[in-house]
Formats: sequence, C-alpha cells, structure tokens
Amino acid sequence: MTACFDGLDRLDLDGHVRRWSAPGVAAADGDVSQWMAAAQQFAARLQTDPGGPAGLTDEQWREIGQAWAALLAAAERSVGEQGNEWLLRDLNLRSWLLFRLRPRVGVALLDPEAVLERALAAMPMSIEEAVRLASWWQEVKPDEIPRFRERIMALRMIRRLLATVRPLFALLADHPRWSEVEEWARVAERLP
Repeated sequence: MTACFDGLDRLDLDGHVRRWSAPGVAAADGDVSQWMAAAQQFAARLQTDPGGPAGLTDEQWREIGQAWAALLAAAERSVGEQGNEWLLRDLNLRSWLLFRLRPRVGVALLDPEAVLERALAAMPMSIEEAVRLASWWQEVKPDEIPRFRERIMALRMIRRLLATVRPLFALLADHPRWSEVEEWARVAERLP
C-alpha cells in the first residue's frame, strides 16, 4: 500500500485521519523519508487546523489519536525505530498539544501522564550511569568522537526526551514521578 503517501500535502486533518485509519495501513511499506513526510504532514495539519484544535470533540480527538498511533506504528514496523524517531515525534506532538490545550479524560493523545511515563521509560540508561558519563563525555578528544558516537547519542537522547516533558510542569508537578524528571534535568545540564 504505497498509495498512502500520495498527495499528503493536499490532505486536510480529516483526510489524514481517514488515510491512516484505513484498513491495510499496518502493512504499508515506504522508505524513511516517506514515513517522516507522512508524520510531518499529519502533525502540521493538526497544529494548524483552521477551526483550531480546541474546538474538536472528544470523539474526534480519539479518532485523531488512533490514526496518529496507526501511522507511527506502521512507520516503525516498516522502517524500524530510527533512533526513537517515532517515539520522539509522538511525544513532541502530544507535548505541544497539551501545552496549548487542556488534558481530556478518556483522550489518550491529551494525557500528560502518558508523555511523562513514556519519556522516562525510554531513557537509554540509568540515572546513575548518566551521572557517571556526564563528566566523561567532556573529556573525549575530538578524534575519539566517532568511536564513542553511540554513547554520546544516548546522552543526547536524554535531553531530547526531557524536552517533551519539561514544558508540562504545570500539568505534572504533582505527579509522583515528577521528582525523577527533576533529577534527570539536573544531570541533563551537563550532557551534550
């Protein structure tokens, strides 16, 4: 099902929801750039909907969330995780929406706790290891960077994951795991 990538720029939000909710999407194949374009176009339509995303009903939000999840799951199945690309796109969109709208009970896409829980679950190492590596990476010589690239990218992933959670402080400050976010944030100040 490669036709799912045709005319992405011409679809409105409803068109994206219908396309990514269609039977067979889970089996769609495409290359990384096609999947990235699909996710980017869908997110852009949601972020620039002329009626404004605040005016959508809970049922519309559930449909959007299901279609968005189907697109990301199909992308990951087709081309792999791509360094947490699909997770980060999901968390970034959710964070952006939540920063501008209020959470809605029963609407997974607008659940701030899911952003926090998924970001913490995706941390590429323990906080103890991140603390240890926080000073190590600064001592790496430029000619050694290629050899340690994977480890340095893992340290950068910590900052990228935190960037999705930290704007939601007002919604999550009372969450039982917010102290973990703060602990990670202190370590992240010393990371690449």
